Amino acid sequence: MQWYYAENGKQQGPVEFEQLVALAHNGSLKPDDLVWNASMGNQWAKANTVSGLFEMQPPAVPVEPEPPAEWSNTATFKSAVANRDLTAQARTSLDQNWGKAIGGLLIYLLVLIVLAAIPFLGQVVSFVISGPMMVGWTLFYLNISRQEPADVGQLFDGFKLFGNAFVMYLLIMLLILAWCLPAFGVVIVMAVLGLKGVLMQDASAMGAIPFLIPLIIAAMIPVIVAQLRYFLAYYILNDYPGVGPMEAVRRSTQMMKGNKWKLFCLQLRFIGWGLLCVLTLGIGFLWLIPYMMVSMACFYDDVKDSGQ
Repeated sequence: MQWYYAENGKQQGPVEFEQLVALAHNGSLKPDDLVWNASMGNQWAKANTVSGLFEMQPPAVPVEPEPPAEWSNTATFKSAVANRDLTAQARTSLDQNWGKAIGGLLIYLLVLIVLAAIPFLGQVVSFVISGPMMVGWTLFYLNISRQEPADVGQLFDGFKLFGNAFVMYLLIMLLILAWCLPAFGVVIVMAVLGLKGVLMQDASAMGAIPFLIPLIIAAMIPVIVAQLRYFLAYYILNDYPGVGPMEAVRRSTQMMKGNKWKLFCLQLRFIGWGLLCVLTLGIGFLWLIPYMMVSMACFYDDVKDSGQ
């Protein structure tokens, strides 16, 4: 019902009753001011005679969310929760969400399978959407880990940040590729020696190959370190959508200082489970992959909170 009120002898309104309550509580409407609605005929009444007008609590005023605190370039981050506790947190978060978590994985896999079935164009589209899909994939399991509302539609929320997500995916791939160059060089040398040994029957060339294998292993270590260094970039882009790709990568690098070995060990915890999943003809991965993803999200929050 619409209400009118008198302010300094002038009629104001119409307003809803909730608005009238707010005016009464902020002092704009005085107890002796006159109010009226259509049910009162020709008679106006003092505001303090209207039931509930001054007794009711004013409606809640929407509060604008506070902007995130400025990122400190000097902050240090250190994961403090043991890996076994991170995985325990993940299991707790998944207790009531296994169906949802597995459903999200199936939809994600379905998208990849459909694109893989399309010759050439499917591979192009898959490459273009990999960044946005990774952002949405990360968001979905991040919300499950935080026990916040999560639905499979969030798998595609990365497309809202399409430009940044695509550029960041491309940037990370190029950075990791750069770290792969030493390993590629060793592989090329091995291939040349192998070819020389076969074509020219050079036993010394063939004999040198085993000595290069440790070099390949050593050359792959920087690649693994790089993957760990940039691992949190997608989580950061979800929590700070205003940052650019370069900044998200830089922040990931900052957050992972001193935490790369911890993350590496966390990932190693799932190898045994992975071997068991192979024995189930891969069906077990429907549970293992969400378990891994939620555990990684718990690791991210642990690292992030340590820098507050």
